[in-house]
Amino acid sequence: MKLFGFNKKAKETKFQITEPDRNWVEDNFKWLIQAYGYPNSQSEQVLITDKHFPKALSIGDFKVQNLIEDLSDLVGVNSKMIKYKLHEDLRDLYGIPFEIQEKPFETELEVNEGFYIIHIAKSISERPNRLVFNLIHEFVKIRLTENKLQFDTGEDTDLFLYIAAVYLGFGVILSQNLTDTGRFNDGFWETNWNYVSEIPNEVLAFSLATYSMLIGQDNPEWKSELPQELKLQFESAIIFLTNSPSKLFNKAELDASDLFHQASLEYQNSDFDSAISTLQKTLFLTEDELLKASIYNNIGYYQLRKGDYEKGVLNLKKALKIDSDYGFAYDNLGYAFIKIGQIEEGKKYLEKALQTENNDNAYTHRNFALYYLAKKEIEKAELNFQLAFEHETVSVDLLEFYYGSFLIDQGKTETGMEYLRMAVKKGEPEAIKRMNEIEKD
Repeated sequence: MKLFGFNKKAKETKFQITEPDRNWVEDNFKWLIQAYGYPNSQSEQVLITDKHFPKALSIGDFKVQNLIEDLSDLVGVNSKMIKYKLHEDLRDLYGIPFEIQEKPFETELEVNEGFYIIHIAKSISERPNRLVFNLIHEFVKIRLTENKLQFDTGEDTDLFLYIAAVYLGFGVILSQNLTDTGRFNDGFWETNWNYVSEIPNEVLAFSLATYSMLIGQDNPEWKSELPQELKLQFESAIIFLTNSPSKLFNKAELDASDLFHQASLEYQNSDFDSAISTLQKTLFLTEDELLKASIYNNIGYYQLRKGDYEKGVLNLKKALKIDSDYGFAYDNLGYAFIKIGQIEEGKKYLEKALQTENNDNAYTHRNFALYYLAKKEIEKAELNFQLAFEHETVSVDLLEFYYGSFLIDQGKTETGMEYLRMAVKKGEPEAIKRMNEIEKD
C-alpha cells in the first residue's frame, strides 16, 4: 500500500491529504471501533500531568517502574504482568564517540504466557520524553494483545500503532515527540542523536482530527498542547472534515456511546434502576451488534445485582445470542446460577467463560470461589478468592464483600471485617446491608 503521498513541495497552505492516506487512517479507525466501540464524548487525550501520571510525577523524575504502573492503569492492564530489562550498548560506554541516526534499538516487547517483558535501551531511560514515547508504543501493543486482537505485524505496524495510540488517547504525547534531536558533550566526548518519526505531521494531524470529530469535539482543550505546526494542521484538518465528513461520524452511535458511559456512572453510584433504564434507551440508538451484546450483558448483570435473577438470565442469554464467544456474559450467567442454587449449571458457564479467553479472570475466580463455597470445599474457595485478588486489574465488584463474609463465617472476624469495610467504602449495597446487620447484633 502506498502511503503518505501528499505533495510536500506544494505551496498551497490549505490542508491536504491524499485519498489513499485518508482511507488508510479511516480504515484503521473503523477496525478499532469494531473492536472497542465508539469513544464517548467524555473521552480525552492523555497528558503528562499528575492526573494521568501520578506515580511517575510524584517523585519529580520518570522512573521506569513508575511509568509502567501509570501506563498500566491508563490502558487497563495488571502492572504485575509487566517486567522490564535495561540493556547497555555502545551509547553507554564512556570514551567511545557514537552518533545515532534514525532509530536504533530503543524498546522491544517480548510476549510470554501470562506476562510481558519490555526490553529498554539504557540510554533512553535517561531521556524522559523519549522513554514515555517508546513505552506508549509498547503498551498499545500490550493492550491489543490482551484483547486478543490480531493486528498487522508487517511493514505498516509502527504506523498503525500511531493510529491505535490516538484512539486510546495517547496522540498528544506522541505528537510532542515526533522529532528527537540532541547532543551531549562533557567537554571531551560528544554523543549526537537525531530521530524523525516515520508518520508525517499531516497524517497525524488528520488522525487526531478524526478522533476529535468522532467524539463531537471540534475545539478540544488538549489542542493547545500540540506543537505549533501540528496544531495549525489539526485546525485545518478539522475544517477539512467539517466540509468533507467521514463516513465514520455517526451521531446516533456517539449518543449511544454517551448513554452507555452514563449508565456505567449510574451503576457505579449503585443506581441500578437508572442504569438499566439508560441502557434500554441505548438499544434504540445503536446498530452496533457488539455494543448491543454489551448492553444486554450489562442490563442482565445489573438485574442480578438487584436480585432479579430470572430477568438477568434472559438478558445475558440475549447477549450470547449476539456474541456466542462473550466471556463476560458466560461469567455472569455462571454467577447467576450459583446464586440461585444451580451450582453445577453455574460451573459449566464459568468453564465456558475461561474457554473464551476474553473473560476477566478475577471475576471468574471470584465466581469459582462462590461455587466451591456452596459445595463447602473451603480450601478451594480460599484458593480461588486469592486467585481473584491476584488477577485483579480493575476493582472487582463484590470481591471484598464476599471474601470478608467468607472470613467472618470461618471465624476470622477481625480480618473479615477489614475486607467488609473496604466493600462498604466502595458503596456496595450488599456490604452496607451486611455491615448494618452486624452492627445491630
